[in-house]
Amino acid sequence: MVKRTGLKRQETKIFCPGHVFLMNLHGAARIGEDFVDGRRVSFSPRRAGSVVFVPAGNDWTGWDEGDETASFLLVSIEQEFAEETLGEAARHRRTVLPPSIGFRDGLVEMALQRIAIELKQPDPFSAAMVESLAKQLLVQMVRLNGAYEPLKGGLSPFDLKRAMEMIGSLSGETLTLSALAQELGVSRFHFCRAFKQSTGKTPHAFIAERRLEKSSGMLRSTSLSATEIALECGFGSSSHFAIAFRQSFGVSPTEFRRRCRL
Repeated sequence: MVKRTGLKRQETKIFCPGHVFLMNLHGAARIGEDFVDGRRVSFSPRRAGSVVFVPAGNDWTGWDEGDETASFLLVSIEQEFAEETLGEAARHRRTVLPPSIGFRDGLVEMALQRIAIELKQPDPFSAAMVESLAKQLLVQMVRLNGAYEPLKGGLSPFDLKRAMEMIGSLSGETLTLSALAQELGVSRFHFCRAFKQSTGKTPHAFIAERRLEKSSGMLRSTSLSATEIALECGFGSSSHFAIAFRQSFGVSPTEFRRRCRL
């Protein structure tokens, strides 16, 4: 629970490895700017009941002006908990939750309001109640965004997890599709086809996204130069890194770092 008084303008910077919900309990934000992972998104005035959802691994920054007195509820859901909650569905469907800034939904608002009540009036059953409400929030976000598609002929959950682990350990070394396919004991062609059916993206596109995600995190949290980060994340050159980063985030790596540190 967060409360503020005597402040018409506030700046926001939220980055969390888990999924984040932020709900206006009291007070309105009338004007402002919002950025998700450095990319500007349209600003929507937020009144009591408005909800911000930031998926795991994304960051939300911005500013807004509105009522001097306001209160908020921030709920963070660990990614492991989310994977367990959506695990059964994930065996049959692909789930991708996009960010959503300033939306309204009755079920989401009701669940968050109930969590606020449990915080204010805790009892021995509050933890179990909040876990149940967190599951409702995750399932409703999947339903709202239509973030599921039937899988046909994709990788098994075990093979997909292994491929993700290898891609997640990306470093300056080049990770080839042949190496991924060999690790899973399938042909390169079969791996590429099955990976896309499981994730909705080609291995090349997925690896490129992970490299950019890793580089954006290093720009925020380290003092390494853009060239050093480019090499660490597996880009062929600093110029290739700069072009790919601008295409994805809308700004250069240097400008992204400057905005993150304002």
